[in-house]
Amino acid sequence: MGNGPPQRFVNPTNELAKERNRAASERTINAWTGICISLMGFGVAFDQISRSLRRQFPQVPPAMTHKTAPLVGLGFVGVGLVLLVFALVQRRLATYALERQDYVLLPVNRLNRLAVATLVLTGLIGLGVILLLP
Repeated sequence: MGNGPPQRFVNPTNELAKERNRAASERTINAWTGICISLMGFGVAFDQISRSLRRQFPQVPPAMTHKTAPLVGLGFVGVGLVLLVFALVQRRLATYALERQDYVLLPVNRLNRLAVATLVLTGLIGLGVILLLP
């Protein structure tokens, strides 16, 4: 019994399982990227729509001030960027685990909880903004 590197089990079943995991990781990062782009797009659109409404209807008192709307828009863009970073880190961890000789699934529970908490908080803020508008 030597103390050499762990024995690598290379067979079609293991390699196909790793390929399925890689494909699942790709689908996950694509889904997260779409969500992040949607959040960032909403942030940009929110500010632009607010400006357009103020120009079209100057006599109507705005529901949000000209300073608040850009902050809400920037908030959504920021959340989109933060979630994209989380997704990229999680993708890298999954890829690293698959590339190891001794495949070990690395825990990403904290990262997932943080991402979900960020999405829930963003949803609650969005709901609050919608409810505050007359």
